[in-house]
Amino acid sequence: MGKTSTASKSAWNLRNYDSFLLHLKKGDRARLKSAAEAEGVSVNRLILDSINLRFPGLLSSLDDTRKKAET
Repeated sequence: MGKTSTASKSAWNLRNYDSFLLHLKKGDRARLKSAAEAEGVSVNRLILDSINLRFPGLLSSLDDTRKKAET
């Protein structure tokens, strides 16, 4: 992947996504990654699904990503 492609993807992500930094205690990241792998999902998906379980309908982007994944 060339610099132009990477720059284009980065610019698209900046326009279309919000992001935030999550601080975890040492070792928790590895446990999250293991749990996600056991479920066959990414760490991001694991966190989003967990939020959705606690607060159904809070994150409208979950509907969009689920629809894309199913097609």
